[in-house]
Amino acid sequence: MAQAWAGLLLQLWALAAAVRGHEATLDKVDEEDPVVTTVYGKLRGFKKELHNEILGPVVQFLGVPYAAPPTGDRRFQPPESPAPWPETRNATQFAAVCPQSVQEGRLPEVMLPVWFTNSMEIVSSYVQDQSEDCLYLNIYVPTEDDIREGGSPKPVMVFIHGGSYMEGTGNMFDGSILASYGNVIVITVNYRLGVLGFKINLQ
Repeated sequence: MAQAWAGLLLQLWALAAAVRGHEATLDKVDEEDPVVTTVYGKLRGFKKELHNEILGPVVQFLGVPYAAPPTGDRRFQPPESPAPWPETRNATQFAAVCPQSVQEGRLPEVMLPVWFTNSMEIVSSYVQDQSEDCLYLNIYVPTEDDIREGGSPKPVMVFIHGGSYMEGTGNMFDGSILASYGNVIVITVNYRLGVLGFKINLQ
Protein backbone atom coordinates (compact mmCIF):
# COMPACT_ATOMS: atom_id res chain seq x y z
CA MET A 1 0.00 0.00 0.00
CA ALA A 2 2.90 2.35 0.78
CA GLN A 3 4.22 1.82 -2.76
CA ALA A 4 0.81 2.66 -4.23
CA TRP A 5 0.60 5.88 -2.18
CA ALA A 6 4.13 6.84 -3.20
CA GLY A 7 3.23 6.41 -6.86
CA LEU A 8 0.02 8.38 -6.45
CA LEU A 9 1.77 11.28 -4.73
CA LEU A 10 4.49 11.29 -7.39
CA GLN A 11 1.86 11.61 -10.12
CA LEU A 12 0.15 14.41 -8.17
CA TRP A 13 3.42 16.29 -7.83
CA ALA A 14 4.26 15.95 -11.51
CA LEU A 15 0.91 17.25 -12.73
CA ALA A 16 0.76 20.00 -10.11
CA ALA A 17 4.24 21.16 -11.12
CA ALA A 18 3.21 21.25 -14.77
CA VAL A 19 0.09 23.32 -14.07
CA ARG A 20 1.94 25.64 -11.69
CA GLY A 21 4.67 26.20 -14.24
CA HIS A 22 2.16 27.51 -16.77
CA GLU A 23 -0.08 29.39 -14.35
CA ALA A 24 2.12 32.49 -14.58
CA THR A 25 1.06 32.96 -18.22
CA LEU A 26 -2.62 32.48 -17.52
CA ASP A 27 -3.29 36.23 -17.54
CA LYS A 28 -2.13 36.28 -21.18
CA VAL A 29 -4.83 33.78 -22.13
CA ASP A 30 -8.45 34.67 -22.77
CA GLU A 31 -9.99 34.09 -19.34
CA GLU A 32 -13.29 33.25 -20.99
CA ASP A 33 -11.59 30.29 -22.65
CA PRO A 34 -8.46 29.58 -20.55
CA VAL A 35 -6.08 26.98 -21.95
CA VAL A 36 -2.87 25.77 -20.29
CA THR A 37 -0.24 23.33 -21.48
CA THR A 38 0.84 20.43 -19.26
CA VAL A 39 3.39 17.71 -19.87
CA TYR A 40 0.53 15.50 -21.11
CA GLY A 41 -1.26 17.99 -23.35
CA LYS A 42 -3.40 21.11 -23.36
CA LEU A 43 -6.30 21.63 -20.96
CA ARG A 44 -9.25 23.96 -21.40
CA GLY A 45 -10.88 25.15 -18.19
CA PHE A 46 -13.39 27.86 -17.36
CA LYS A 47 -13.50 30.98 -15.23
CA LYS A 48 -15.81 31.03 -12.20
CA GLU A 49 -16.88 34.35 -10.71
CA LEU A 50 -17.23 34.22 -6.92
CA HIS A 51 -19.46 37.32 -6.74
CA ASN A 52 -17.64 38.70 -3.73
CA GLU A 53 -16.02 42.11 -3.53
CA ILE A 54 -12.83 40.76 -1.95
CA LEU A 55 -12.53 37.51 -3.89
CA GLY A 56 -11.38 37.49 -7.49
CA PRO A 57 -12.46 34.92 -10.08
CA VAL A 58 -10.92 31.47 -10.20
CA VAL A 59 -10.11 29.34 -13.23
CA GLN A 60 -11.19 25.72 -12.76
CA PHE A 61 -9.78 22.67 -14.51
CA LEU A 62 -11.99 19.71 -13.60
CA GLY A 63 -11.57 16.01 -14.31
CA VAL A 64 -7.85 16.15 -15.14
CA PRO A 65 -6.30 12.65 -15.37
CA TYR A 66 -3.21 12.12 -13.23
CA ALA A 67 -2.82 8.40 -13.97
CA ALA A 68 -3.86 5.84 -16.55
CA PRO A 69 -7.24 4.16 -15.90
CA PRO A 70 -6.63 1.48 -13.21
CA THR A 71 -8.64 -1.15 -15.06
CA GLY A 72 -7.84 -4.54 -16.56
CA ASP A 73 -4.20 -5.45 -15.95
CA ARG A 74 -3.72 -2.18 -14.02
CA ARG A 75 -6.26 -3.11 -11.35
CA PHE A 76 -4.58 -3.52 -7.93
CA GLN A 77 -1.33 -2.15 -9.41
CA PRO A 78 0.52 1.11 -8.63
CA PRO A 79 -0.67 4.02 -10.79
CA GLU A 80 0.93 4.59 -14.18
CA SER A 81 1.31 7.87 -16.04
CA PRO A 82 -1.67 8.87 -18.19
CA ALA A 83 -1.40 8.71 -21.95
CA PRO A 84 -0.79 12.13 -23.56
CA TRP A 85 -3.72 13.66 -25.42
CA PRO A 86 -2.95 15.22 -28.83
CA GLU A 87 -5.76 17.78 -28.86
CA THR A 88 -6.99 20.27 -26.28
CA ARG A 89 -8.86 18.38 -23.57
CA ASN A 90 -11.98 19.92 -22.08
CA ALA A 91 -11.61 20.08 -18.30
CA THR A 92 -14.94 21.69 -17.57
CA GLN A 93 -16.83 19.01 -15.64
CA PHE A 94 -16.13 16.49 -12.91
CA ALA A 95 -15.03 12.97 -13.79
CA ALA A 96 -16.60 9.85 -12.31
CA VAL A 97 -15.82 9.03 -8.69
CA CYS A 98 -14.15 5.84 -7.53
CA PRO A 99 -16.40 2.84 -6.71
CA GLN A 100 -17.79 2.91 -3.19
CA SER A 101 -20.73 1.56 -1.25
CA VAL A 102 -24.00 3.30 -2.07
CA GLN A 103 -27.23 1.87 -0.71
CA GLU A 104 -30.47 3.21 -2.16
CA GLY A 105 -28.75 6.43 -3.15
CA ARG A 106 -27.24 6.98 0.31
CA LEU A 107 -23.84 6.18 1.76
CA PRO A 108 -23.74 3.83 4.78
CA GLU A 109 -23.25 5.77 8.00
CA VAL A 110 -20.93 3.22 9.62
CA MET A 111 -17.43 4.68 10.20
CA LEU A 112 -18.33 8.03 8.66
CA PRO A 113 -17.52 11.37 10.34
CA VAL A 114 -20.33 13.55 11.66
CA TRP A 115 -19.99 16.11 8.88
CA PHE A 116 -20.64 13.26 6.41
CA THR A 117 -23.70 11.92 8.17
CA ASN A 118 -25.16 15.39 8.82
CA SER A 119 -24.96 16.18 5.09
CA MET A 120 -25.78 12.76 3.69
CA GLU A 121 -28.09 13.95 0.92
CA ILE A 122 -25.45 16.36 -0.36
CA VAL A 123 -22.67 13.78 -0.10
CA SER A 124 -24.64 11.06 -1.87
CA SER A 125 -25.41 13.38 -4.79
CA TYR A 126 -21.69 13.50 -5.61
CA VAL A 127 -21.14 9.74 -5.74
CA GLN A 128 -23.82 8.54 -8.14
CA ASP A 129 -21.54 8.48 -11.20
CA GLN A 130 -18.97 5.80 -10.34
CA SER A 131 -16.28 4.10 -12.40
CA GLU A 132 -12.98 2.32 -11.85
CA ASP A 133 -11.59 4.88 -14.30
CA CYS A 134 -11.54 7.52 -11.59
CA LEU A 135 -7.99 8.82 -11.07
CA TYR A 136 -8.65 12.48 -11.76
CA LEU A 137 -7.83 15.85 -10.24
CA ASN A 138 -9.73 19.11 -9.93
CA ILE A 139 -7.55 22.22 -10.08
CA TYR A 140 -8.56 25.70 -8.88
CA VAL A 141 -6.29 28.55 -10.02
CA PRO A 142 -6.57 32.15 -8.73
CA THR A 143 -6.42 34.88 -11.35
CA GLU A 144 -5.50 37.80 -9.11
CA ASP A 145 -1.88 38.92 -8.97
CA ASP A 146 -0.22 39.31 -5.57
CA ILE A 147 2.28 42.18 -5.44
CA ARG A 148 4.02 40.57 -2.47
CA GLU A 149 5.14 37.66 -4.61
CA GLY A 150 6.91 39.61 -7.31
CA GLY A 151 5.70 37.29 -10.04
CA SER A 152 6.94 34.12 -8.36
CA PRO A 153 5.04 30.84 -8.93
CA LYS A 154 2.06 30.34 -6.67
CA PRO A 155 2.13 27.64 -4.00
CA VAL A 156 0.12 24.47 -4.57
CA MET A 157 -2.13 22.89 -1.94
CA VAL A 158 -3.25 19.28 -2.50
CA PHE A 159 -6.33 18.19 -0.55
CA ILE A 160 -6.83 14.43 -0.14
CA HIS A 161 -10.35 13.74 1.12
CA GLY A 162 -11.14 11.50 4.07
CA GLY A 163 -13.79 8.81 4.43
CA SER A 164 -12.13 5.85 6.18
CA TYR A 165 -10.47 4.83 2.88
CA MET A 166 -13.90 3.61 1.76
CA GLU A 167 -16.04 6.60 0.81
CA GLY A 168 -15.80 10.10 -0.52
CA THR A 169 -14.56 12.13 -3.47
CA GLY A 170 -12.55 15.25 -4.09
CA ASN A 171 -15.35 16.46 -6.36
CA MET A 172 -17.46 17.59 -3.41
CA PHE A 173 -14.81 20.01 -2.12
CA ASP A 174 -14.85 23.24 -4.11
CA GLY A 175 -11.42 24.83 -3.75
CA SER A 176 -12.42 28.12 -5.39
CA ILE A 177 -12.74 30.29 -2.27
CA LEU A 178 -9.55 28.96 -0.70
CA ALA A 179 -7.68 29.47 -3.98
CA SER A 180 -8.88 33.04 -4.36
CA TYR A 181 -8.55 34.10 -0.72
CA GLY A 182 -5.16 32.45 -0.19
CA ASN A 183 -3.86 33.16 -3.70
CA VAL A 184 -2.81 29.52 -4.00
CA ILE A 185 -3.51 26.76 -6.49
CA VAL A 186 -5.81 24.20 -4.86
CA ILE A 187 -6.02 20.61 -6.07
CA THR A 188 -8.57 18.02 -4.96
CA VAL A 189 -8.09 14.39 -5.89
CA ASN A 190 -10.03 11.19 -6.39
CA TYR A 191 -8.22 7.98 -5.46
CA ARG A 192 -9.07 4.28 -5.38
CA LEU A 193 -11.14 3.26 -2.36
CA GLY A 194 -11.85 0.08 -0.45
CA VAL A 195 -10.39 -3.15 -1.75
CA LEU A 196 -9.47 -1.53 -5.08
CA GLY A 197 -7.10 0.88 -3.38
CA PHE A 198 -6.33 -0.49 0.06
CA LYS A 199 -5.93 -4.24 -0.03
CA ILE A 200 -5.47 -6.05 3.27
CA ASN A 201 -2.65 -8.59 3.28
CA LEU A 202 -3.65 -11.30 5.73
CA GLN A 203 -0.38 -13.22 5.38
